[in-house]
Amino acid sequence: MEKELFLNVLNDIAPLSLQEEWDNSGVQIAFGDREISRVLVALEVTKDVIREAKREHCDFILCHHPLLFHPVKCIEPEFTVGAYILELIRAEIGVYAAHTCFDKAPGGNNDYLMKALGCAFPEELAGGIARIGRLDRPVSFDEFISDVNAACGYEGLKIQGDSRREVQTIALCTGAGGEYVYDAVRAGADVYISGDISHHDAQAAKDLGICLIDAGHYGTEWQFVPNMAAQLNADKRVTAEIIKSEAMRNPFEYTL
Repeated sequence: MEKELFLNVLNDIAPLSLQEEWDNSGVQIAFGDREISRVLVALEVTKDVIREAKREHCDFILCHHPLLFHPVKCIEPEFTVGAYILELIRAEIGVYAAHTCFDKAPGGNNDYLMKALGCAFPEELAGGIARIGRLDRPVSFDEFISDVNAACGYEGLKIQGDSRREVQTIALCTGAGGEYVYDAVRAGADVYISGDISHHDAQAAKDLGICLIDAGHYGTEWQFVPNMAAQLNADKRVTAEIIKSEAMRNPFEYTL
């Protein structure tokens, strides 16, 4: 498949114009106009994901989290990003990141999780980086916690709020979006869901009277892989083989 056509498809699914100013979505490693035949869709580039791409004979990795996010001042094998760059270039594997542009895009991470939770018609919140919607019927916070746990792959939750309280208006931001809890409160949400929520944002949510669920960064974003793969496979322009990564794992383990 022609590289330029594939990039056009990606931009149609997750327009780069939507990304946040601080983001670095788009091409990360490129090899000219070489055609793309096998694409590995992964949450992010890791040592195991690179091994998987090589094993599957992929010439392209499409990830959510940018490989090149913070400035790289030195490329050396002892530095993880440097080691990844060296190995990818040696293997001639290109990389593209669809980060906040996919979070904000229609049908992207936020919409996908909202629909999984029963909010079929979510609306934009906080400039599009978050979503808000209503369940068909009010449910207890305790029941809703179980739904979130299932939708996020049972990766572990941190919660605050009265388990007996009824909730119906739901707001969320996949990834790390603790700061948008204030937008959720102003919009009248009963509960807010995100990952990597700080102590101070959690305390603010408690004082402001909104239920809170921290489902983790991985828990709220692993759905990128099946979601993006399904959208690519549904596009008739895509002739490259799309492979869903099975190597990606939550870096955290939980204990009591």
